[in-house]
Amino acid sequence: MAERRKTIVSTVLLAVAAGCFLVGAGVTVTDVAMRALLGRNVPAAIELTSYSIGLGALLSIPVCYATRTHVSAKLMSELMPGRLSRPLGLLGAAASAVFAALLLWIVAANALSKIGSPETTPDLRLPMPLLLIIVTAALAAAAGAALVGLWLEFKGRGTGE
Repeated sequence: MAERRKTIVSTVLLAVAAGCFLVGAGVTVTDVAMRALLGRNVPAAIELTSYSIGLGALLSIPVCYATRTHVSAKLMSELMPGRLSRPLGLLGAAASAVFAALLLWIVAANALSKIGSPETTPDLRLPMPLLLIIVTAALAAAAGAALVGLWLEFKGRGTGE
């Protein structure tokens, strides 16, 4: 049941992330085409592309942490697979969990300090507190996924190399 749930959550997160990447690519292509054909650009194209691709990357992080598919010390574990695979897997999972927790803490503190702020983005006029809450939620999912990855690695079911 837990494996099925992990697969569903991972699929949904990756599908939404792919949609974000497509939006970013679509805005860029449309902007370039409009400049070439009409001499005009898409209003707020750079900001829209940056935010959509950034959100796509943020939504991919929890999947990488939970499935332990991020970069690890593969070279060293291939040299001595019997000896180094497990310790490096645990070290990588622990480092990921600490990094994710610290990143969450820093961004959450910033988000809390911005609540009620009238600050907006320059072009789209999106409220910064709302954007920071979205980023904080994505990083909370990443921290949770990193802890799941650590737990799976500790139990010997991780895929760390």
